[in-house]
Amino acid sequence: MTKKNKSNPSGRSGNWKNLAPKTSRRPASKAARRKRLMGISRFLGIVLAIGALGFVGWFLQQQAKPESGPIDLTGAGVPIENLQFESNGVLHKNWFKNWFGPMRDRTLMDLDIEKIQSELNQEAQISFAIVSRQFPATLKVEIHEKKPILRLCLRSKTKGEQTWLIASDGFLYQGSCYSHASLIHLPFLNLQPDMLKPLEGGGYEKLQGVAAVSPLLELVRKDYPGFYQDWQIISYQRPHQDDAGAHIHVKSRKVRNLRFAPRDFANQLRRLKYLLSENDFRRTRVVESIDLSHDRSVFAKLSTH
Repeated sequence: MTKKNKSNPSGRSGNWKNLAPKTSRRPASKAARRKRLMGISRFLGIVLAIGALGFVGWFLQQQAKPESGPIDLTGAGVPIENLQFESNGVLHKNWFKNWFGPMRDRTLMDLDIEKIQSELNQEAQISFAIVSRQFPATLKVEIHEKKPILRLCLRSKTKGEQTWLIASDGFLYQGSCYSHASLIHLPFLNLQPDMLKPLEGGGYEKLQGVAAVSPLLELVRKDYPGFYQDWQIISYQRPHQDDAGAHIHVKSRKVRNLRFAPRDFANQLRRLKYLLSENDFRRTRVVESIDLSHDRSVFAKLSTH
C-alpha cells in the first residue's frame, strides 16, 4: 500500500523540502562584506601607487631633458611692420632706428624687450624709457628726456672744444638731435675746474650745486623770458642757503653783474623787474651791477660810460 502525498489547497506538494530557495548564494554576513571592501580598497591602493610611481618617473624624465625655450602660443611670427615712437623731447624715430639697427625680417618675439629698455635707460639724454610689443607687428617705444637748463663749454687737446648740456639735477650729457636755435638761449655755466669730476667710463659726475640754481633758471625762463634770453653766464661758487655769503652770480647783456640769494627767487625777480623799469635804468644801455641778495635791500650801480 502506497502513501499519497498530501497536497495543499493550491495543488502544490506540502513537502518542506520544496520550499528551499532555488539559488545556491547565501546572504553575506557583515564579516564577509568587510573582507570584500578591504579587498577592493587594497586593489585601488595598488592602482594609485602604480600611477604615482609612473608620474614621478615621467616628471624626473622631463626634468632631465634640456630646456627647449618658451612655448610660442602666438603662432608663427610676422616681421615687424610698424615702429610707434613717442618722446617729450627732441629725439625722433630716425634716431631710434639708427640707435637700434635694422629691423628687417625680425619679429616681435625675436626682440629682448627688457634688454632694449635697459639699454635705452642707460643713454645719458634719457630719463626713462618704456618698450612694449603691440601685436601683431608693432614695436612701441616711449621716451622721457632730460631737459637742459645750462651749457658748459669744455676744451681739451685731444677732443678740442665740446659743449655739454646740464639738466636741472646737475647731470651732464652731450645731447643728440638738438638744433642750434633750441640751445642758443641757454646760459653758459662758469665753473671752477676742481668742481668738475671725471668718471672712469667717460663723462662727469653730477654737479651738486645745480640743484640750488635750477629753480631760479626754470622760474625766469617761464615767467621772465626776456630776462632769460639776455642772461649769458651763470656761476654758483657759493649756492647753499646755510652759507652766510651764499649767492648766485649772473652776467647778462643789460646787467654786467647780477647777484641773487639762493632763496625766494620770485620776490627777487619782481624787484629786478621793477628796478629795470625805472627811467634811469631804462635809459642806461648797460647797468654795472645789481645785488638782490640782501633781503629787501637792493644795491645797484649804473655804468659810468
